[in-house]
Amino acid sequence: MVSEEYKKAGVDLERLRNYHNAISQIISSTYKNTIVGAGHYSGVIKIGNLNIAMHTDGVGTKTSLALQTGIIKPVGIDCVAMNVNDLICVGAKPVALVDYIALEKPMDNVINEIINGIVQGAKDADVEVIGGETAIMPDVIRGFDLSCTAIGVVDNLKTGVDIKPGDYILGLESNGIHSNGYSLVRKLIEEGKISLDEYKRELLKPTRIYAKQVLEVINMIKGAAHITGGAFTKLKRLTSYKIVLNMPEPPEIFKIIEKAGVPHEEMYKVFNMGIGIVLFISEELMKEVKTKLERYGTVYELGRVYNGNGITIKTYKNEILRV
Repeated sequence: MVSEEYKKAGVDLERLRNYHNAISQIISSTYKNTIVGAGHYSGVIKIGNLNIAMHTDGVGTKTSLALQTGIIKPVGIDCVAMNVNDLICVGAKPVALVDYIALEKPMDNVINEIINGIVQGAKDADVEVIGGETAIMPDVIRGFDLSCTAIGVVDNLKTGVDIKPGDYILGLESNGIHSNGYSLVRKLIEEGKISLDEYKRELLKPTRIYAKQVLEVINMIKGAAHITGGAFTKLKRLTSYKIVLNMPEPPEIFKIIEKAGVPHEEMYKVFNMGIGIVLFISEELMKEVKTKLERYGTVYELGRVYNGNGITIKTYKNEILRV
């Protein structure tokens, strides 16, 4: 099933995947020292004796709600999180980032709040902010746009290549919607189906940063997936084996979005549904990894890997979906 409501909100996930595939093919002609190219969570290139991971991402249309509500600082944290959470998925330790802020017009308070958010996120992730760029483009930008580029160092590359049937799958709880699906959320707000005033604090919660906890167990896992745009379809980046997930009951904000008119199946193709990071672990190490991670928050035993292919999800309503 195509994500029809998301498409109506202006985001065609299928078209976006086609763009990604076409771009990946074109840029691959430049590879010389590339270890991991486009299509995974982060690119990795060998420079001397170092494997350097690099990723760039933004906050998306969540910036529009930030401007409407005046709750700006969390999107600075979001920008850091969207980058470092992808770096750790290839086994990289994030070390530094730069930011890019584009404004419709001068906005002193917005800049101040964004930078404070980026700094808070950087401290949470233990990375250094080493520069950036700010531009004012009145004929191009409406409101503001925000993105970061981050680099990390990889000692033990994780691409999911050694995932096999019998492995366990753990899920780390999310902080809410994080930074994906906001074009759809904004459409529901504009249609009067969700009250921004009532749910603004929940909708502007920053993306959870998972760097410290995942890096603590990085040598014990086989793969990691950051659940962002495209939601659980991204697990296909790690393995072609069959994945079966038994999803927990999500935070209330997801139920509110669903009641506002998003089909149950589409929720699991657009949103993280309460799971921010998915980890693949051998049966022998599963309990030890789970115990270590529980010091940081709730950890769910989501399922296992089987012979076969495809992703099967048992939702909190006990419906069976295939994505």
